[in-house]
Formats: sequence, C-alpha cells, structure tokens
Amino acid sequence: MGTIGSPGFELLHAQNAFYQLVGPYINGYAFGDTDGLVRIVEKVQKEGRRIPDLQAAYPGVTFNSKSEWGSANTNLSDGMNELISMVKEKKDDIKRQRIKRGMEEKFSKLPSKELPNR
Repeated sequence: MGTIGSPGFELLHAQNAFYQLVGPYINGYAFGDTDGLVRIVEKVQKEGRRIPDLQAAYPGVTFNSKSEWGSANTNLSDGMNELISMVKEKKDDIKRQRIKRGMEEKFSKLPSKELPNR
C-alpha cells in the first residue's frame, strides 16, 4: 500500500473518505426500494463476472497477482449473494428500522431513476 503520496495509500484513503461522506446517502436511498436494490446488485454481480485489467486502468499501483483475481472475484460474488439473500429475507425489518431511524421520511420523497439498459 505504501505511505502518504503513494498511489495505493492514496486510493485506499480516497475510497474510505468517499464511503464516509456519501455512504449514508447512497444507503439511505438504495434501501428504500429493496426490490430495486436486489435488481441492481444482481446486475452489478453479472457485469462483474468479467474482470477488467485493473493494472492498465491504474498504472503504478501494485496489485495482488492476477492469478489471485479469479478467487477474489468469486468471493466478492458470494458476498453479493449473501447481501441479496439478506435483503430479501429481512425486507420488512429493514423497512421498520428505516421508519424508526427517520430514514424512510428523509429519503422516500426522492425521485426514482432507473439505470440505463446496456
């Protein structure tokens, strides 16, 4: 990963900052429509089966060996399966928690926009 100024370090901390800043808004919106969320995760999962050449996209960043990418991608897909199952099983609980925490009121009025078909 390196230290301050090295690409790996900077990318990791940029990702963490992004999650902290926008995570509550993305999750607040996404979990308002659990059926839509499941469809999006399934689409991401399907499109993620092909692993892009990350080394070409991020030159100068050290990655795990390409021989490890397949198993890491399988683990990611398995995690998405768990998320899909959890959202489907706990749909009613999620709704109740959102109402209790005020998330339903805060995010339910946002307009819904479908993802473009590819």
